[in-house]
Amino acid sequence: MPTFVTGATGFLGQQLVREIRAGGDSVRVLIRSVEAAAPLRKLGVAMFLGDVLDPETVRRAARGCDRVFHLAGVVSHDLRELPRMREVNVEGTRVLLAAVEPGARIVHVSSVATLGFVSKPDERADETCVLEPSERLPYATTKREAELIALDAAAAGADVVVANPGFLIGPGDVHRVSTWPIDAYLSGKLRVITPGGLAFTDARDVAAGLVALSERGRAGERTILVNPDGNMSWDAFFRLVGEVAGEQRLMVRLPPQIAEFFARWVPSPVSPGEIHAAGHFWFCDPSKAERELDFRCRPLAESISDTIDDHDEEEP
Repeated sequence: MPTFVTGATGFLGQQLVREIRAGGDSVRVLIRSVEAAAPLRKLGVAMFLGDVLDPETVRRAARGCDRVFHLAGVVSHDLRELPRMREVNVEGTRVLLAAVEPGARIVHVSSVATLGFVSKPDERADETCVLEPSERLPYATTKREAELIALDAAAAGADVVVANPGFLIGPGDVHRVSTWPIDAYLSGKLRVITPGGLAFTDARDVAAGLVALSERGRAGERTILVNPDGNMSWDAFFRLVGEVAGEQRLMVRLPPQIAEFFARWVPSPVSPGEIHAAGHFWFCDPSKAERELDFRCRPLAESISDTIDDHDEEEP
């Protein structure tokens, strides 16, 4: 099956391309630079140089493809990046949906951030939950706006399914967008945590889940792809990282408001916007994916171990 992937040079994108190629399907990818796409070259994919905001380039790359995975996007918790995120995350989705051929199965890769956070750590968000838009959560807000465009297209007859992956860890994070907290903790650069937590999930498991969703997902529906054991507070997550690495670090626990204040004035590996987002419980229930896609995840300790080994291999 000819498959088109946007965002293929990113962490999840590269894992997804590997998963698709392992299944024997041909892949076309949209790339913004030849250098960034170097790891994909050995996978035997067809590359199209261009931008997701360019309709003609997207149309040319997607021509003849029966399946499309839309991963391209900008991740930031800085309000100053909101215009750029709206441009790429929202308008890029609009361009993609208009450019692909009629009848193609489209997997729009959103985020669990669009579900919103839960009020207590023992609660879990499901596919019916919806984020309340907030300028304090610019990334989540733009991802929800893009998701609505995808769902509207499905309501109008397009074959679109929406995936809501958790916070990614595992090997292959080329830009360290997701896995940097593990490095920061082990190096001692990150010494402050707040209440809150994320749904941690291995990118390799999410990639497999995306392929399954492309085959069995129902158009117009959202599906959460997270490790059920990955819903962890920051305290619990870093404790597990320390156990896996054999290096426990002393962490200072602060209320989010105080941590944000200090991050504005004291050098920190975490921005105020990141602290604000991290100060909530983004915990989710993947039972729909487990039931309908047979979605399964490897142990979280294995994902952390593989992440650490991958980072060690990259160091000079």
